[in-house]
Amino acid sequence: MSIPSFTSFPTFEPEYPKQSSTSESRLEKRKRDESHKSSASSKRKDRDRDRGRETSRERHREKDKDRHKKRDKDKHKERSRKLRGDDSRDQRLEDVPSNVDETYRMFFSDRKPDRLNIQYGSIHAGDIPKYRLIYGGRYAIGLPRGLTLYRAGKGVEVCVKSRNNKLSSITDSRTRSLLALPPNRRVIQSDENGKYTEVDGFIRLPTRRGKSSPEDTYRSILEANPGDSTGSESDSSAGSSDEGGSDDEVGGDKLPETSQQAQLRTLEERLAEDKGEVGTWLELLDATLSSIPITSKNATKARCDITVALLERAIKSHSTCNASPILRIKYLKAGEEVWSPAQLKEQWEAALGLGDVALWLEWLEWRMRHRRDGLDGLVEDVTRLLSSPPFQGETADVELARIRAFWRTLVAIQSAGFAERAMAMLQAQLEVAFHLPSALETSPFSYQMDELEEFWEGESLRTLEDGAKGWDRWFDNFRPDSDATAVSPQKPLEIRDLDPYRQWAFQEAAEDVISSFPSRAPPEAEGVDPYSMVLFSDIRPLLVPLTTPQAKQALRLLTLTFLGIPLPGLSQVFSGHAGDANWDDRWSMGSARRIASIVPNDTERRDIVGESIAGAIIANEKEYRDAFGPIKQWGYGALSPLDIWMKGTKARTFFWDSGDIEGVDTKLVLRAFSQLRQGEGDFEWDLLALAFEAALNVKSSLKLSKAFLSVPRHALEYWNAHAQLERINGRPDAARKVYQTVLADTQSPSPQAGVSAMWWSWAEMEWLSGKGDQAMCVVLRSVGVESTTGVGVLRAKRALSDAAAMAAGWRDKQNWTKLRALFELLNGVDMAEVLTIFDAQLASLQHGEVAHESLTMASLLFVYNYRVVIKAPMPPVLLRERAEHALEEYPSNSIILGVFLEGEKGQGVWGKVRGMLRASNGKVKDVARRVEEVWVAGWEKGRWPEEIERTRSGLAAAVEHERTRGKFEIKARQHRTAKKLLFRAIGECPLVKELYLLAFGPLRALRLHRGLDEVVDIVAENKEAVDNEEDEDEIEHNARELRRLMPY
Repeated sequence: MSIPSFTSFPTFEPEYPKQSSTSESRLEKRKRDESHKSSASSKRKDRDRDRGRETSRERHREKDKDRHKKRDKDKHKERSRKLRGDDSRDQRLEDVPSNVDETYRMFFSDRKPDRLNIQYGSIHAGDIPKYRLIYGGRYAIGLPRGLTLYRAGKGVEVCVKSRNNKLSSITDSRTRSLLALPPNRRVIQSDENGKYTEVDGFIRLPTRRGKSSPEDTYRSILEANPGDSTGSESDSSAGSSDEGGSDDEVGGDKLPETSQQAQLRTLEERLAEDKGEVGTWLELLDATLSSIPITSKNATKARCDITVALLERAIKSHSTCNASPILRIKYLKAGEEVWSPAQLKEQWEAALGLGDVALWLEWLEWRMRHRRDGLDGLVEDVTRLLSSPPFQGETADVELARIRAFWRTLVAIQSAGFAERAMAMLQAQLEVAFHLPSALETSPFSYQMDELEEFWEGESLRTLEDGAKGWDRWFDNFRPDSDATAVSPQKPLEIRDLDPYRQWAFQEAAEDVISSFPSRAPPEAEGVDPYSMVLFSDIRPLLVPLTTPQAKQALRLLTLTFLGIPLPGLSQVFSGHAGDANWDDRWSMGSARRIASIVPNDTERRDIVGESIAGAIIANEKEYRDAFGPIKQWGYGALSPLDIWMKGTKARTFFWDSGDIEGVDTKLVLRAFSQLRQGEGDFEWDLLALAFEAALNVKSSLKLSKAFLSVPRHALEYWNAHAQLERINGRPDAARKVYQTVLADTQSPSPQAGVSAMWWSWAEMEWLSGKGDQAMCVVLRSVGVESTTGVGVLRAKRALSDAAAMAAGWRDKQNWTKLRALFELLNGVDMAEVLTIFDAQLASLQHGEVAHESLTMASLLFVYNYRVVIKAPMPPVLLRERAEHALEEYPSNSIILGVFLEGEKGQGVWGKVRGMLRASNGKVKDVARRVEEVWVAGWEKGRWPEEIERTRSGLAAAVEHERTRGKFEIKARQHRTAKKLLFRAIGECPLVKELYLLAFGPLRALRLHRGLDEVVDIVAENKEAVDNEEDEDEIEHNARELRRLMPY
């Protein structure tokens, strides 16, 4: 066996070149290095030459030439090499061994050190690698290229890339100025009215391919003969179309009119037909002013000029417009910014010659805004108002007008800080109205005032005080000595604050709430406020004679409002113009006091981050607040104080809850209910007392109800109220026992008052508790039908219709109508057909009446209970459309608004909700609607920060609601904006002490000492009732001295 040699093994690697070739490679390397050096020197020369160029354009042009020359040279070399067939380069690449290290192509090492590193302490700046952060370090991995990060506060926001650090938000001044600009692009309305038709609440999307007729397709293929009739027809049609097209081209230079121009043209056409339509003039004014944003520069002056010009044209056009109080009031209000004082006074005197009550009251408002002599000037103006012809007489309308003026004066004195004088004024008026001695009923009013002054100066107990018997009892007992003791002033809770201004403001606000009755302490007593001592001569010119029951009832209701109990729709009781705006709610509504419940906390922000479940992104569920918010407004008498609505399984009343009576002196209110009760059978007043007791404690309300029922001769209304209280207490069995006991012996159907209300309350209770069969039995028993067969059903329908037709009052007719609708629904009739029963009754009533508004609310609540409470299947469009129509008719009704919001839950069309509330249709928005707009902005949780700016713009348009707007800005923590509004609000309402205290309390954080000094000067000038360490004369002297030295 022979051993193989090494030469016998196969060769797997190519042999390396020999030493001779190595020397040649060194020579080539040296030449290559020299060529590199020469090229580097040439490049350096080129750079020096480029630096000497004058313009960058020449440098770029030379670079382009060099680049093109080099590219052409390389192409020429490559082409010549291929023509020669020179593939030596490829052969050399193939001869290179595969295992040779090719890292020399990536880098090379320089073993010669740079001595300058030691001299300068670091390497050259050109040798340091530089890294540039993507978009300044505000880019995160995973974000699209169009988004970036921005640090805001303690968090990070994701926003769109822009040249600035962050895009403008809705609250920036630049964004607000852009929003205030008028529209510069027009949206042309399409002529196709039926393009998008709604079917069952949805809009069907169009198909991809339109329907084509086979005959048309066949004719399009065939060519028409010259003599064919179809061809001639087509030619004629084409010719007509061409002519039409030419006409369009001729008239194409004329731009189409905008929606505003079309609206103005329509209104002008309506006015050409009937110039005496006041509503059309108001719509025209609203449409004209919409082109000038309220936040634009000089908007107030421009809008007032337009208003004066347009309304002057309206007043001169027709006698109806000349006598319209609302047009006159708007005309004079705008003239305050345009006319001189002498011309404005002349215009007011001309308007007062019309003899309208609303104009006289608005004249009083104007005098209170511009007079600076305090209560003395107010008393002088009220005396002139009461002596004018519209306030003379003994009819119910005249006495209601007197009560209206008395109410405005009472609120003005109270808001100015004279709480004791306002209470004394109310006590004296209650003595005149309810405790007038019988011997003085036929005496002149001046003689009655002399006798009342004697009673007043006798320091006897007066109405609303604990233990008071009344002026008539004192007079019949031959004027006994006073049994009242001197009451020491009650000290408010001491509030400690390091800032003396803020502590003084809190103390003033607390004293206005605590000290309500006038003081009987001797003048030399220490710590007695001199303003708390009220003489009869101070209030005598403001008292009015009242004899009619309507005026006395109105006086009792405004007493409750004065004590802090809100009564929905009370201001409409005094309004003598059914179609005019509700002006009295500017001072009657206490909604601004509950601004904390209206405006949500700004910390509640919506979380836009969705959740991921099993890899699927699921959006967060929208959360809403209660649709029936804290604002309660509807026509007075449209609802009973104990009417119930269901919140889940619990029964609640529409009138009052614990939030409405917060901060109210409950003992004083209960005393008012007791002392002002006009004997037995005063059912309306007793019902209000039961509702107030139920807001405090339901059990105490049941005790009071049993006390009313202990009287032998009681009405059915008291039994119905007791059953309603049992339902509120959560005892439906006890309420059912009351219904069964009282209605057992009642004739069916009975014309007795209160019977229909009990039948409906019983049937509604059974229906809402889910007992439809028992509700059906109750409805059949109400009309005396026992059988449930087909004949019995027909008899019941006929009996319910007859009962509704023969009902004496509108309340009984409404109850029988609701029973008929419930009977049809329980028999399986569709809800759309059931609603036709309500529509037939609504058609017989006049819009704007209390009966019409009440039946509208009843029909909405009927659908609401069926849809929301019982959760029965029903097309949601029925509730939405009916709520929209009702909200257009009664935009300030809070119950209709609540049902509308309930129907819009989950729809996601927020602009529709906002648009329904912002629409005015030429009507003046009252305070209730303005406050409802503020509350609705925070109805959906998390949306309030987005709606702040829109809410601010809405309140900016309401010049007469400065008080609400100022508190809104404070709640939104925009103190500087609130400070700017403060002096504007003081100018509109100079006799409101609460506005002055804002500068020393919530706005004290700005620390503007000069502003506080100005507020003090205004207080002294307007003679507000504030307590200070300095005397009033000293304050006036300092203010006068400050004005004298101000130029220097």
